[in-house]
Amino acid sequence: MIESIEIVAPTTTASSMTEVTADEQHAASVSGNADNNELAGSTGRPATTFDAITDHVSLRGEFEYSSGAKFWLLMLTLAAVLILSSIDMNIVATAVPSITDYFHTVADVGWYSSAFRLCQCSFQFVFGKAYKLFSIKAVFLLANAISIAGSLLCGAASTSTMLVVGRAVAGLGSAGLLSGCFVILVQSMPLHKRPMFTGMMGAVEGLATLSAPLLGGAIVQSVGWRWCFYINAPLGAATLVLTMYCFSDPAKPSDISRMGLKQKLMQLDLISNLLFIPALTALFLAFSWAGTKFSWGSGPVIGPIIAFAVLMAAFIYNQKRRGDAAALPFRIMKRRSVIAGCIFIMCGNSTGNVLEYYLPTYYQVVRGYTPAKSGYMMLPIIIAGTIGALIHGFGTSATGYYAPFMLFASIIMPVAAGLITTIKINTSFAELITYTAFSGLAYGIGFSGPQNAVQTVLPVEDVPLGTSIMLFAQSFGPAVAIAIAQVLFVNQLSMNLNGLVSGLNGASIENSGLTQIVTSMPPAKAREALVAIDKSLIQTWYLVVGLACATMVGSLMIEWRSVKSRRD
Repeated sequence: MIESIEIVAPTTTASSMTEVTADEQHAASVSGNADNNELAGSTGRPATTFDAITDHVSLRGEFEYSSGAKFWLLMLTLAAVLILSSIDMNIVATAVPSITDYFHTVADVGWYSSAFRLCQCSFQFVFGKAYKLFSIKAVFLLANAISIAGSLLCGAASTSTMLVVGRAVAGLGSAGLLSGCFVILVQSMPLHKRPMFTGMMGAVEGLATLSAPLLGGAIVQSVGWRWCFYINAPLGAATLVLTMYCFSDPAKPSDISRMGLKQKLMQLDLISNLLFIPALTALFLAFSWAGTKFSWGSGPVIGPIIAFAVLMAAFIYNQKRRGDAAALPFRIMKRRSVIAGCIFIMCGNSTGNVLEYYLPTYYQVVRGYTPAKSGYMMLPIIIAGTIGALIHGFGTSATGYYAPFMLFASIIMPVAAGLITTIKINTSFAELITYTAFSGLAYGIGFSGPQNAVQTVLPVEDVPLGTSIMLFAQSFGPAVAIAIAQVLFVNQLSMNLNGLVSGLNGASIENSGLTQIVTSMPPAKAREALVAIDKSLIQTWYLVVGLACATMVGSLMIEWRSVKSRRD
């Protein structure tokens, strides 16, 4: 589905493109002595990670940007990194049926995506601060190397658990690559050129995300599922070498240069991540075990839920204690449009990702399509989603308002999701195309609204962090939603298949691939098994309906502000 297509940027004035004043430079130079050692901006408060990155060019004084062939080669390299990262994030959905058949288990299906997204969203803010404190080139190359290592680990996986670990490592690398691309872009051109290139990079990332199911289907059918991951290694290595050649690391401001390694590590807010990642992991474990390996009221399920609550309470306290130096500053998180945007993007992106993740299972297992044909069947969502994004972009440019498009999307998205719940084993081809296309259209129309909102309502110095919060939300939502969808699917499947195979339960289902379950039965029962799988998938479609309805909360909360009235 569309991950990041940004078509409309808020209108700016010449005043928004001026360099930082001498007073601001002085404030920035002395702020390293503050408690949190953050760069200070013109607001008189510690600047956020991305504020510092944005103002960094100004603090360097005169700087000669790259130009000519070297500049364009760097832009192509960044585009290639975004393409690989987006494909790596989304290609696994089409390969899931083949992976479950190979490992003879569906127990970890939800983790193949959730592990990636969990690490991606959890470490996004750590990498943001790392880019400020350390060499941009070194951090970016490290993230690229981590991503390559994760892909190789996935491709060489001998067990399902090894694949999950590989996906987590790849997600960690992706967190650094995603933020790093835009950090390098900021350092590579003057301010007035950045919106155009940022939009181009967003479009490239979005198209790559949309094309991932098609590419995954073709790879799985031709050379096998392992090459969905192996393909990243040589291409990632090429981008690593090109980055080393094309990008010149800028000098750090004097206050950062004077910091020792211990001081820099203190600025990364590692404590928050040490609390946040185990908290989410505990929650996902509870969802994975509940109703399959253990009952909902058992200790192995209640224990992780309690651990999640305690760790999250500690995380929230630490955020409040650190103030603007926190990973998620309360000052920005309390803004109405930020809260509304997070709700909308989390729920809206989750609807798209759950569909993207489980529709290939329906196509390949229930309908018997090949992986390649399963990928082709995602074209209606891809095309309609692109059309929806264009409608949002041109409509917002013409009217100045993004809120009506978010509201319209939150109205038609539940309708589209409701139609998908009617899909059965014998649903006609025309209905499949229509229902999925309708869903993609609704998703595309509303997706860019939260990004436009934070750019419009936040002060200019807070816009980068607001955008980062939206990126976090759009990764966090699907990570949780897919874990929940897997619980619903496996629990319902164990109930539906129990009458066909005696003694069958969630644990035994998780030790088998879906295709093996069907092929191991006599022909008379195989048809009933397909119907059972189809009915179990409906539970995930119901989750999509609920998430689609929840987007209405965000669209109604969002402030009705015009991008044309923005004056920076």
